[in-house]
Amino acid sequence: GLAAVELGVAMGAKVLAACSSQEKLDIAIKNGASGGVVYPLGPFDNDGKKALRELFKNLGGAKGFDVIYDAVGGDYCEAALRSIAWKGRLLVVGFPSGIPSIPLNLTLLKGCSIVGVFFGMHVAMEPAAHHENVKEIQAFYRNGKISPYISKRFALADGALAIEHLKSRQATGKVVVTI
Repeated sequence: GLAAVELGVAMGAKVLAACSSQEKLDIAIKNGASGGVVYPLGPFDNDGKKALRELFKNLGGAKGFDVIYDAVGGDYCEAALRSIAWKGRLLVVGFPSGIPSIPLNLTLLKGCSIVGVFFGMHVAMEPAAHHENVKEIQAFYRNGKISPYISKRFALADGALAIEHLKSRQATGKVVVTI
């Protein structure tokens, strides 16, 4: 999520973040997000799903979002899709909160696109485009537009702790295992 914030800002987008904690939202804002919300943690009943939809719709305003980067899935995906702008794009990047189930009539009503983002397949199927993307990201880094945020380092001997740290969703940035 934080890399998406930095890349969006580097490409000139106004980025709003939806985060699972205030700490993560503060870090997103420090790294370029214009604002955002802390979303509640599920699972959700019908009232909870409605509240989540309203939270995202309010964040997106009357126009909605041109691009939504969804790395969470589950109930969050439908709520996000309901806040998309006309002709917007929903990028499906992951779904640790569960495989989303969304009413496809929303794509008709919003005139939007849903795009699966599978990095490994992109590299295999479009190596030239991948190469150009890497060059652009390297230029962003060289020009100081992006700077990976390392939130925690672990020694190699503590690699299992690093994995637990990630699984428990405590990471607020990159977790690095040093050799």
